[in-house]
Amino acid sequence: MTETTDLLSSFSPSVSDTTSNHIPTTLEPKKQVTKDQSAKLVILSVNDVYDLVPNDHGHGGIAEFATLLEQHKATVPQDVTLLVTLNGDFLSGSEIAERFKGEHIIELMNHLNIDYVVLGNHEFDFGTDELKARMRNSSAKWFGSNVLDSTSGALFEGVVDTEIVDLKDGLKLGVFGVCTEETPTLSFPGNSVKFENIFSTSRRCVDALKAKGADFILALTHLSITQDKRLARQVPGIDLVLGGHDHDPFTMYEGNTFIHKSGQNALWLAKLEFELKRSAKYPERGLVVLPQWSMIANAYLPPQPACQQILYKYMRQMENENDPGKNDCVLATLATSLSTELYADVGFINGGFIRGDKEYSAKSNITVGILKHEMPFPRPAVLVRIQASDLRDALIQHLCKYPQQSGSHPHVSGLRLTIDTHSDPPAITKMVDVNGRPVDMKTELLVATSKFVASGGDGCTSWLKGDILREAAKVHEVVADFMMKKRLLAYPEHEGRITIFE
Repeated sequence: MTETTDLLSSFSPSVSDTTSNHIPTTLEPKKQVTKDQSAKLVILSVNDVYDLVPNDHGHGGIAEFATLLEQHKATVPQDVTLLVTLNGDFLSGSEIAERFKGEHIIELMNHLNIDYVVLGNHEFDFGTDELKARMRNSSAKWFGSNVLDSTSGALFEGVVDTEIVDLKDGLKLGVFGVCTEETPTLSFPGNSVKFENIFSTSRRCVDALKAKGADFILALTHLSITQDKRLARQVPGIDLVLGGHDHDPFTMYEGNTFIHKSGQNALWLAKLEFELKRSAKYPERGLVVLPQWSMIANAYLPPQPACQQILYKYMRQMENENDPGKNDCVLATLATSLSTELYADVGFINGGFIRGDKEYSAKSNITVGILKHEMPFPRPAVLVRIQASDLRDALIQHLCKYPQQSGSHPHVSGLRLTIDTHSDPPAITKMVDVNGRPVDMKTELLVATSKFVASGGDGCTSWLKGDILREAAKVHEVVADFMMKKRLLAYPEHEGRITIFE
């Protein structure tokens, strides 16, 4: 933390262009200096980039983001330290990512001259070997101070632990980064990597950076906002948290720590400016930090030609996708097709598997390309044999964060569920089949789902009590096969598969 004469306990601006000043404080010993120190730092930041083309409203797009980034880099004077950060989740989560295992985004990142990234859970979606290969080809520095080799205990190969950045007049910026400990349940890092406690790791890093003379400490994080706020409270010495993982923008103070997240899909560019001052005449004032920040919308901008050329180079290899049929359903009903194709009693998918964030009206043409876009994760479909009581327990685990938005939220076919949210966790008070008959909890059911779910993903460990009987093709391929056979699908607008009492 830094020293101050005034304090704003909390500030949560809107996500439009916003500026504010805040002078935080600390009780740490004051540094003695022989002359006044003054430096300026500008950080341009983005996080959780999956979609690389503008949405239907003209927002987003990586080539358009390149234009925006270039514009704002040009406004930074040469004597000001400039950093560009990408705060996790960019290698995976899209059709193009699945095809090229993140090679495309590395070339785009290098073109954008990203300085620092922090590992996010989706960086491990293709396994550690693919991740290491992408890191070797990247010009950015990758942080993951709590990501270790499980055998040697050393830092994960290619990862930076801490970094000192020399600012003007002898002032120093310290940087470290941490990734969510939930990564093993959110992705597939395998057994060769482990994720240390984010709080103890952060304390170690802050101490190390202070020992190296850091005046101002930046934590790059890929954590939930709840964890970021806990980090600010429990680890004194962190001045700035730039995060990811949440897909909504956040700007706030937690105590004396400034926290910012930039949403997702490069819909905004965050511009954070800090003026740091220390007086030789008045050392008791300590380091005074004057911040201001803005969120600049990436909307209706022309694409940067060079960046667009890189993107199109990869997209051209993915053209000429076939049209497998027409569909007017919400794509979460893919659970129906999974159960049909795998001859299961029940189909299940977690809401976080559907990534397009888009509704499809009646008579929409659903192509293979759309399926890959909506279901980008390279997870095979599996057939699981599980006792009904264990399935019920798994469904309750999937509901544990309700009513908060969560990627674990369940979508089912073959069952009708009634859920009471007045209890904690929510309770399933009624579980019947499609004919309205109560399900015997001792019955064994065949469930079609993704391997991620069957492996206890999202922390829903009751699935592990079942047995995987069969592993099929990737989920989007199974759905495409189903749609090719049907050609035309019709679903009621509201099927009532899950009824929730609040």
